[in-house]
Amino acid sequence: MNAPTLRDVAREAGVSLASASYALRRHPTVSAATHRRVEEVAARLGYRLNPQLAAFMQARRVGRSMQRDAAIALVHSGPAADLNGSYYAGTCARGLNAVAQERGYAIDVIRWQNDRKDATGRLERMLIQRGIRGLILVPPHNVGRWTLPLDWTRFFGVTLDYSLTGAPVHRVMDHHAVDLGMALEKIKEAGYRRPGLVMNALNNERTHKMRLGAFLAGVRNDFPEAAPPLMIGGGQDVKRQLTQWMKIHRPDVILSPESNIRQKMIEGRLMQAKDTAFVSLALYSGSSAGFTGVVIDAEGIGRTAGFLLMSLLEDARNAKALKPQTILLESAWTESRESFPPVNVRGR
Repeated sequence: MNAPTLRDVAREAGVSLASASYALRRHPTVSAATHRRVEEVAARLGYRLNPQLAAFMQARRVGRSMQRDAAIALVHSGPAADLNGSYYAGTCARGLNAVAQERGYAIDVIRWQNDRKDATGRLERMLIQRGIRGLILVPPHNVGRWTLPLDWTRFFGVTLDYSLTGAPVHRVMDHHAVDLGMALEKIKEAGYRRPGLVMNALNNERTHKMRLGAFLAGVRNDFPEAAPPLMIGGGQDVKRQLTQWMKIHRPDVILSPESNIRQKMIEGRLMQAKDTAFVSLALYSGSSAGFTGVVIDAEGIGRTAGFLLMSLLEDARNAKALKPQTILLESAWTESRESFPPVNVRGR
């Protein structure tokens, strides 16, 4: 049996060939109803959009030659295990893989060893040799800011956080400020009065102080007894700093994106730990059971980043004129009464 064609989809959906093509690429000139009908028919027939063909058709429309293929690079500098894990990079990669499979793209995973001499030059030569023009950039985990001085006239890039500087790339990430504001609202509803924010200094730098700014603005009127934020620098004794800060300021709930803070509270047997609730600002689907806090839609971030990059590649001439965009995805809230009971239940 022959594979279904775009013409088959158009005929079955009762639209023109051009409308079917536009609908499957979610072009804004096509109505939402037509989008849905064409996508439903394509799914039922098993039709998959061929990005090579899409690029060719776009090239014909704008009168230029096709200068891309259907591969994109996922560029990272951490361990390979990070891309298969359940935290940020791994969950983003799952979303990216899903949208790439749907749209017929191959993903070339490339480890950029930024600590090696001429690492950027080697990366650029490798990308050019492989004919890759689209890059999804995973931020290094151990730096506050980084740069990637490629010849950006050759490439389109989408990065997954704020930490990359000096490169004309687009950004897709979680909305740190809105998410922290949501957490403060939940804390207030539960009756807590003395929230404290604990962050790694590198995390604060790489997020452009968005969580810190949202915390300071949010507690100004609603939490007059809030503890001052605790910023933990590299190489410092986390347990000692946390112990001292808690004894002085006695927060009744701690907010933190750092996965090790709650564990440090338990290990240190801190005097207030059993009376102090903990709210995570960086949970992920599948690893949030039993915790309270913000569940980052990292899979949605990966899907959105992939969709954006593929759209840029498929309309490269117009995309070159597009200034770098930032897309922020809001997160969800999850709650465990064991780790986050309302204050009246705790007998406060």
